[in-house]
Amino acid sequence: MGNSQTALVVLAAVLVGGTIPVLVQLRATLRATQKMVQTVGARADVALSEAGAAAARIDSLVVRLDGGERVEQLIDGVAAVGHMAKELRRSLKIASALGAAVGPAVAAATHALQAGRGPAAPVPSQRAGGEFSEATAMKEGATP
Repeated sequence: MGNSQTALVVLAAVLVGGTIPVLVQLRATLRATQKMVQTVGARADVALSEAGAAAARIDSLVVRLDGGERVEQLIDGVAAVGHMAKELRRSLKIASALGAAVGPAVAAATHALQAGRGPAAPVPSQRAGGEFSEATAMKEGATP
C-alpha cells in the first residue's frame, strides 16, 4: 500500500468516525421531535373540539335570541352596564378624594371639641391581675 492509499484510508476513517456521532444525535433529535409533534397534535385536537363546542353554544345562543333585534338589545344592555360601571368608578374616585380631604378635618374637629371640654374622663383603673371590679368603677364614677 502506498502513502496515498494509507492517507485515503485514514481520511475515510476520520470522516466515518466524525459522522457516526452526528447521525446518532440526529436520530435522537428526530425521535424527540416526533414525540413532540404527537403531543402537540393531541392537544390541538382537544383544543379544536373545545372551540367547536364553544362555537356551537354561541350559535345556539344567537338562535335563542331570535334574530338581530334581541341581539341589539343584549348589546345595548352590555353597553349600559359598562357605562354604569364607568360612572361608579368615577363616583368612587370622587368619594375617596372627599374622604381623604374631610377625614383629617373631622378628626381635628373632634380633637378640638374634646380639648375644649377640659380633661378627658379618666379610664377605669384595673387591678394588677387585669380584672375590673365594680367597686373600683364606683369610686371613679364609671358605670360597670
